Amino acid sequence: MIAGVPLHPLLVHAPIGLLLFATLLLLFSLKWVQLKLFALITLFVGLLAGVAAYLSGDETKDYARSTLNASHAAIENHESFALFSLIAFGIAFVLLLLGYRSNKKLMVILSLVVAVIGSGLLAYAGHLGGQMVYK
Repeated sequence: MIAGVPLHPLLVHAPIGLLLFATLLLLFSLKWVQLKLFALITLFVGLLAGVAAYLSGDETKDYARSTLNASHAAIENHESFALFSLIAFGIAFVLLLLGYRSNKKLMVILSLVVAVIGSGLLAYAGHLGGQMVYK
């Protein structure tokens, strides 16, 4: 927290934007192979930002309970789906890294499928977080 303001709401937007953009880059890299490196870098930076956002959520739990009247279950669900999305994007990153030098598209396709799943999990985690703030 900085001056009583939690960092988590400030940090979460970077990984959301980066990881969703990385998913689009993976899709486009099926046609334009040159985008594979850009997708790999964007996934990596998005994962770093996601880890920072995830870790900053711990200090925000008490704030969410006291100020937003968020239930323990709502906070735990939000945290779980955020973790699941980070795991999915981590797997997508590893798959893309393993297939980076290959000219075969199988690893890119697998990475894309996992990233799409991660995008769904990330969107739902964001939805859960928004429900705590706006309801």
